[in-house]
Amino acid sequence: MMKAIGNQFVMGQSIDSALKRATDLQDTGYRFSYDMLGEAARTEEDAKHYFNAYVAAIDAIGKEAKNATPAENPGISIKLSALHPRYDFTQRERVMQELPPLLLALAKQAKQYNIGLTVDAEEADRLDLSLDIFADVFLDPALNHWEGFGLAVQAYQKRAPFVLDWLAELAKQANKRIMVRLVKGAYWDAETIEANAHHFAPPQFLNKIESDIHFRQLAYLIMSNRYTQITVA
Repeated sequence: MMKAIGNQFVMGQSIDSALKRATDLQDTGYRFSYDMLGEAARTEEDAKHYFNAYVAAIDAIGKEAKNATPAENPGISIKLSALHPRYDFTQRERVMQELPPLLLALAKQAKQYNIGLTVDAEEADRLDLSLDIFADVFLDPALNHWEGFGLAVQAYQKRAPFVLDWLAELAKQANKRIMVRLVKGAYWDAETIEANAHHFAPPQFLNKIESDIHFRQLAYLIMSNRYTQITVA
């Protein structure tokens, strides 16, 4: 059963094997954004390892990119927690100095290949920090004239509509579109346990039906704004 589930959701044990397996599916119209499962830096050495792995993955994906726009090409998802061992709001000053240059370097590499690069979602208590880093990199002049930089938005989070409004304003400021990957959401169990432990309201919807309805509402909100383009997972 575990092997069956793994084959369904994991494309390969390496970026090369994943790209090879995706070839036939891409020919039928599928588009992929590749993500390295399980990455989370605990040390500086971990962070360097993951950064180098992302660099190698972008090179491999970029060589397979043959279409005119990032949305039509395969892309990559980046977890900020993989790029810094202290990715936490309590370390905001340090993180804002050290992490954006790393993300910018990866984004510039993706721009060179004209593929998409999406900043993946993290836990709710890291959302503000993620948005600060995203804005810092998105507005960098080095990424002008490229609409492949994006952000994953979790539909089960109650703050998601406000995040989309914020992204739309950011896109207007830069006069270019943002790729938004709308997902149902991860970390449900962890977020619920954390909220219960500290006796505050959970940041996410607890009922799947509410999350499903919210997902549709957010999709309509994205599609109604010309500054955001949607990729649904």
